[in-house]
Amino acid sequence: MTTNNPVVLVVGQSWNELGFEEKVLAGKATLVDGRKLAADDPVWKEATAILLGTQYKLDAERLKAIAGGNLKGVIRYGIGYDNVDAKAATELGIAVGIIRTYCIEEVSEHAVTSALALARGVVHWDRNIRAGQWRAGARPPMRRLSTLAFGVVGYGLIGRMAAQKAKTFFGRVLAYDPFAKPSAEDKAMGIEEIADVDTLLKQVDIVSVHLPLTPSTKNLIGAERMKTMKKTAHIINVSRGGIVDEEALLEAVRAGTIAGAALDTFTREPLPADHPLLGEPRILLSPHIAWLSDEAEIDLRRLAAEEALLILRGEKPSAPVTA
Repeated sequence: MTTNNPVVLVVGQSWNELGFEEKVLAGKATLVDGRKLAADDPVWKEATAILLGTQYKLDAERLKAIAGGNLKGVIRYGIGYDNVDAKAATELGIAVGIIRTYCIEEVSEHAVTSALALARGVVHWDRNIRAGQWRAGARPPMRRLSTLAFGVVGYGLIGRMAAQKAKTFFGRVLAYDPFAKPSAEDKAMGIEEIADVDTLLKQVDIVSVHLPLTPSTKNLIGAERMKTMKKTAHIINVSRGGIVDEEALLEAVRAGTIAGAALDTFTREPLPADHPLLGEPRILLSPHIAWLSDEAEIDLRRLAAEEALLILRGEKPSAPVTA
């Protein structure tokens, strides 16, 4: 490809057009939809910036293969960055940036909605009545919300908003984060700061995870920690697959160690048709859409394109990932 404009390559995205990106980059760059691009296509090395969706992985090997051309930066469509090796990128002189603010409302609302659905047994009762049982058979734990404790592990932008929303419904809201702390305003609302994750897990009826997937958070909530939780407790993961150990979770729910869970993210996506999670009705599943709303998708794509402009100008991303 020959062009007088710099090239912005878009890969791994789930949408079929680049209209929002084009509005931002019109006259400033040539956009290339790279979903079907061969690994050895010269466009990879012509690109000054890459907009990266969840369906493509830029690991160290791939980054080394495309480095040495024009590439100055990779902007992740989203908050998580586990599908780009930020350390390798940094060593190669390639900046990595994320979009931090586009779906704070949506993900926090999805977490609290999942908590309410679990606490009130909404999905169980829907299945019950459709099966013609009308309250027959075993029932899920049903407790008054004001008697329950909701825990947040990870108190960044999303975790904080989830805690604030949860305080409307639940009697106690507990928060743990080794870096971000509840503000004086949060504490005045009744949000309690907990010193460590183990203490929080022992106290809560529902825990919602809001962390990036890193070596230190992988399987953070695993079999041993699940054993310390209440048998009536539920786990919610709307962050990244792998923070909650899926195999251990399934075993814990089946054994009655905990009551259930809600998962929006998985270690493998899309979830395979034969995955054992699909056979466990006490674990609510959604296909990585906690972030999704019409408004959030527009914001995500617009902001990502604006970040690409920063890369084209030789500037740093607004929310850089440091390796």
